[in-house]
Amino acid sequence: MEHQKNFEDALYGVGNRVKEILLKIPIKVKQSAEEIRLREGLPLALTLSGDTVFVNRNGEVSFDLTDSFYIVDREDINECFENLTGGSVYAHEDELKNGFIIMKNGCRAGVCGNFSAEGFLSEVTSVNIRISREIIGCANEILRNYNGRGLLIAGPAGCGKTTILRDTVRQLSHGICGKFYRACVIDSRGEISGENADLGKSTDVIHIDDKAKGIEIALRTMFPEVIAFDEIANTEELKRVKESFFSGVDIITTAHIGNKEELMSRNVTADLIKNKIVSTVAVLPRLHGDKIEIYSACELL
Repeated sequence: MEHQKNFEDALYGVGNRVKEILLKIPIKVKQSAEEIRLREGLPLALTLSGDTVFVNRNGEVSFDLTDSFYIVDREDINECFENLTGGSVYAHEDELKNGFIIMKNGCRAGVCGNFSAEGFLSEVTSVNIRISREIIGCANEILRNYNGRGLLIAGPAGCGKTTILRDTVRQLSHGICGKFYRACVIDSRGEISGENADLGKSTDVIHIDDKAKGIEIALRTMFPEVIAFDEIANTEELKRVKESFFSGVDIITTAHIGNKEELMSRNVTADLIKNKIVSTVAVLPRLHGDKIEIYSACELL
């Protein structure tokens, strides 16, 4: 029921015609939907467990294309973009240069269209609205194998990395793992600590675009035992992570990879593993519900 509510809450971002259709879809579809996709001139679509389904005017869904599916038009796209930005493109200018808008629930809505050389968006042609998902207990398997000395959660896009990171922080901060860990979340896009997210009883949150700077602030001012953030991506972030490691603070972070082999072929993730900054690596499957592969850093060397 919670995910159904998250789906319906996300509909503030679409236009009235699309919203009316999506409110009609079956409850089971609402509960499992991961994305709402609007593409100008193409059928209205949803992502369910990694697969694409199409929606007709009656809210019926199918994996097969037919002439009866609702075709998204320019008015739908414009109304969607207006709702997502709250009528102020300027307020979301920095986000849009990176191809997304941060929604009220902390999720990202991806946008495609015509970008200038400076990165300014002049026309939107498609929108991908991600559905907020909080699954209490989804990190249980990982935490059973976690020894408390750094965790890397890796996997492909849309596999639930942020969802598991959020639940990991929640459990550590709630004392479920034997003690109340002082945790600090560095949330650069508002996705981890989105609306109504439960991050535990002893978690602080720093909202900042520069994750490396956020780690520095956390170390200097909050004295955490755990620092968590999404998508380690560059050497400056890695430098700050190393500082936290040598300060005795555990790091929990995520990384986008296509498969396990990429862990050691990417400089940043390889460095985390080789230097034992993370002692546990969880590789998530492409599809929710498939087996999570859990490794010690030593097993990957």
